[in-house]
Amino acid sequence: MERAQKVEFLQKLGNRFGRAPIAIVTDYRGLNVAQITELRRRVRAVDGEYLVAKNTLTRLAIKDTNAAGIETLLVGPTAIAFGFSDAVSLAKVVHGFAADHDKLEIKGGVLDGEALSAAQVGQLASMPGRDELRAKLLALFQTPAAQLVRVLAAPAQQLVQLLEARRRQQEGS
Repeated sequence: MERAQKVEFLQKLGNRFGRAPIAIVTDYRGLNVAQITELRRRVRAVDGEYLVAKNTLTRLAIKDTNAAGIETLLVGPTAIAFGFSDAVSLAKVVHGFAADHDKLEIKGGVLDGEALSAAQVGQLASMPGRDELRAKLLALFQTPAAQLVRVLAAPAQQLVQLLEARRRQQEGS
């Protein structure tokens, strides 16, 4: 890479770290091009980006930022998955891909300025995602309304059952 290209890449990399609430650092050794392309496609599907970056340029990009905690992870071949919206979704994608492909190793990451170990990324991946939490919240909002409808309908239903029982009793006598 020429110096001008390095400066441009450094600015773009710093911008990604600034925009992304989560970045997951991986070692991609052993993955072929098709597998890396598949991982990039999956990461893009959750509003993310998977990028191979030189360690020295990454160190320069994270210097004096809230992502500085990942500097110790920048050893050997490094690729970074950036998540621009839902941190849990990105963690699920990367962790799931690593489970399916033994060659992909999660080194750790950074979430809102706090360094994460590989185990913490796994814990993040096991949490419910944003859409799942929204569905649960919606169900919680609907539960009291449904219960209220059942409570209000119960006396009328009991009256109908009482009248039906009375009718059967009169027909039987």
